[in-house]
Amino acid sequence: MSGFDPEFLNGVAAECPGFQARATARAVTRYYNACFKPLGLTAEQFSLLVGIGAAAGATLVDLAVSAGVDATTLSRNVQNLEARGLVRAEGGRGRAGKRLNLTSSGRRLMVDAFPVWKSAKAELSRHMGDERLRSATRAMAELAKAAALG
Repeated sequence: MSGFDPEFLNGVAAECPGFQARATARAVTRYYNACFKPLGLTAEQFSLLVGIGAAAGATLVDLAVSAGVDATTLSRNVQNLEARGLVRAEGGRGRAGKRLNLTSSGRRLMVDAFPVWKSAKAELSRHMGDERLRSATRAMAELAKAAALG
């Protein structure tokens, strides 16, 4: 194939924010999954429970928009948390109508999860340094905003 340069692909992988963001997201997710495993939680479930707890009464669509994810995927995850008795969906119809709240079991699980989250974050900070971790977190948020505008 004329014009194909495999070395160019190495440069793309090294310089592409999308490539690096996906690799970073997978690594961070694996890390937090391992940390939360004793609680029977995944990193995604923890994030979803934080979102529901922080925005009590939010709809599934509200949460999907704020998290930048597809409402259908989020719906399956919420159903799983409902089945475990951690989340309650009340009122309205469908994804845009039902209001989500943590149950008392969900709130207790979050109380147990916070020290695990704090310890996991502190471990990352030990490896990177507090300022570099804060800077990386800010840069990820800025990258997400820039990509949303594009």
